[in-house]
Amino acid sequence: MQKVVVCGESTATQVVVAKLLQSRLALTILVDAPTPEKVGLAALSALAAVSENSFQKATPKQLADADILVLTDFAEGSLADIRQANLAGMRRLFKAAMAAGFAGKLLVATHESELCTYFAQRFSGLKPEMVLGVGTMGLTKCFEHALARAFDVPTGAVTAYVIGTQTDYTLLWSRAYIGATAVMSLLQDVPDAAGIMHQVQEACAAFAQAADAESFSGLVERLVAAVAGSALIAPVAVRYDNGERPVVYSRPVQIDRRGASAIANVSGSEAERQSLTAALSALGEQITAIEAGEN
Repeated sequence: MQKVVVCGESTATQVVVAKLLQSRLALTILVDAPTPEKVGLAALSALAAVSENSFQKATPKQLADADILVLTDFAEGSLADIRQANLAGMRRLFKAAMAAGFAGKLLVATHESELCTYFAQRFSGLKPEMVLGVGTMGLTKCFEHALARAFDVPTGAVTAYVIGTQTDYTLLWSRAYIGATAVMSLLQDVPDAAGIMHQVQEACAAFAQAADAESFSGLVERLVAAVAGSALIAPVAVRYDNGERPVVYSRPVQIDRRGASAIANVSGSEAERQSLTAALSALGEQITAIEAGEN
């Protein structure tokens, strides 16, 4: 049975805990929230009373033997407010968790998950492969579903990926397949190919704009299952060493009991690689600005 501690003080915290309480996975769920009323602790306790998985408020000592820490947002409001609260919340959390001896895996299910994955790994000192952000996993599902609808095929027949970051992402059209056939090849025989591509891009843009705690919660459950042994290949945010400074972005990796393991690099076309480079440059500038403010 996996011991999962959900950390945060937002609607997302409550939604993720509720999802895991009702999961068919065998889990012990704890919540780490300095202000319990912000996450509806009483309502979650009531839900736990009619759920198979157990639930309680976490103590610092219980962080020591947790298998997984799940990070959710530490505030509501503007993106700037959420970012500030997330950085402060992570500092507090990891000071306690690492002092207690936490050595498990870390799942980052926040806004700007690539940014938070970078700082979660830096603050915790955990190995990069043990710190995973939800990244573009949801966008990838949206991309695959939109392609399935456009070509009227089962979703399981589609393999496609979105890389980059949650807010600055690239659809890998050049590496999208239906069965064994490249989507770009199929589009050559479709009269309204441009219309289909626009329709799919709009669906992904709408998801990126509207994705919230409800969509994150399902991704968290699947990632918890993956690190518990039900392996998965998906694009999640992971830190990679790249020259003088590390980068964090979402690309397909294998997720299992070992954490994240690299598979064959899915690089895309020249235009797609340039789009990724621009996204990483923007994220790097944002990280540099935050670190400069710390100093």
